[in-house]
Amino acid sequence: MIIPPRNTTVATLTDATKALFTITLNLIALRVPNSACNSAAQQLPPHLFDIPRLRSIVNDPKSSSSNSRLVLLDHNLASKNTLPKKVLEFIRDYNAEIIENHPVVLDYSYWTAAHLNLRKEYIPYKKIVGEVILDKNRYIRTVVNKIDSIDHQFRFFKMELLAGEDDMLTELKESNCKFRFDFSRVYWNSCLQTEHDRLVQLFAKGETVCDVMAGVGPFALPAAKNKGCLVFANDLNPESFKWLGENIIGNKLSHLVRAYKMDGRDFIWKSLEEINNPEIISEMMKMLPRQNSKEKKNEKATVVVSKTKETSVKVIKSEMLPKTAEENENSFKTFDHYIMNLPAIALEFLDAFRGLFHGREDLVPRSKLPIIHCHCFSTVMDNLEGDVLKRAEMFVGCKIPTENIIKIHRVRDVAPKKEMMCISFRLPAEVAYAEPAKIRTAKRNITEVDE
Repeated sequence: MIIPPRNTTVATLTDATKALFTITLNLIALRVPNSACNSAAQQLPPHLFDIPRLRSIVNDPKSSSSNSRLVLLDHNLASKNTLPKKVLEFIRDYNAEIIENHPVVLDYSYWTAAHLNLRKEYIPYKKIVGEVILDKNRYIRTVVNKIDSIDHQFRFFKMELLAGEDDMLTELKESNCKFRFDFSRVYWNSCLQTEHDRLVQLFAKGETVCDVMAGVGPFALPAAKNKGCLVFANDLNPESFKWLGENIIGNKLSHLVRAYKMDGRDFIWKSLEEINNPEIISEMMKMLPRQNSKEKKNEKATVVVSKTKETSVKVIKSEMLPKTAEENENSFKTFDHYIMNLPAIALEFLDAFRGLFHGREDLVPRSKLPIIHCHCFSTVMDNLEGDVLKRAEMFVGCKIPTENIIKIHRVRDVAPKKEMMCISFRLPAEVAYAEPAKIRTAKRNITEVDE
């Protein structure tokens, strides 16, 4: 492995500082005729010089007639006396000349910069690292360093400025949605884009989604914009709630996404009340984006009166609205999916689902019980899936039937011997229809009084 020098504590990037990044590799090279170059490329890997953006076969500086070239060997080959058998056979077959100590210079212009986690031994050089990253990336204006572990209540890292502007306001685009937020006050990890996309792709067009720990909306907004889902999104962090609201408006999704700032357990219950509140749905439908005259010609939204034996019920139908808005207002609505993306403690919130559909067995049959997608961490490397399932069952309060388990997905490694996981399962009937826990009933009564 080649790394740049670490013999500096300079905090600003000057020409003298850049010179400190220059290193010279002394390689073993083989002088061969031009006709042997293709054979070298085919026969000598993995013993060829293999460094990104540099060639292993180069011009021969001592060949005036340009009829020979140099084949550069792996920089880990220290001496011609230790050359591998395959290399020696090539030298014999093509009568190659061995050149020792051929210099390859890697200066400041060679090194690139990217997102990285500073190890302890590099902390003394953090300022120069920040300056290099800023210098190497013309689209970056601020470089920061995480100086503390994540705040598990409000999900953000404390930051220190390493280089550039002292401005943490960030704008980015992901999954066809634009996001804007203060990076120092909310949680965002671009490494999770694949997971955001994976989960959203599981949703069917027009389904209903309850995002219990929504952050600034990386699941909620794409689910609404790309799948037409009706989404109730919540985050307890006031800053996340603020930017979630702004991102909903910025992406013109107010008719499909509604934001809340509540404790996760309370929200699981409150959101079920909200989705069954005709005034809430009506309020969201009023926020449908205006259309131009051409689009209006194709619009099939109508207001009709459906008469039954007992009453006349107004039903609003539109291809632009999720299926819940098409249903009779007197019917009971529930969510198709719950997202719980707070890996450190999300499993602990599973107890809130106990009794959620008590007394509503006829309204919400087993086959219509919601699917829960719960993220968590696991360090049991030899049995990640088993560990996650065991803990999920402990907090949900019963054994999850095999047929209820959709998938236990390995998201990404977050540290040595620590994986981020996601367990997706249909809420067990044993929990859904159970008598609500007394602590839940008491807590809800207090919440309702406070409101």
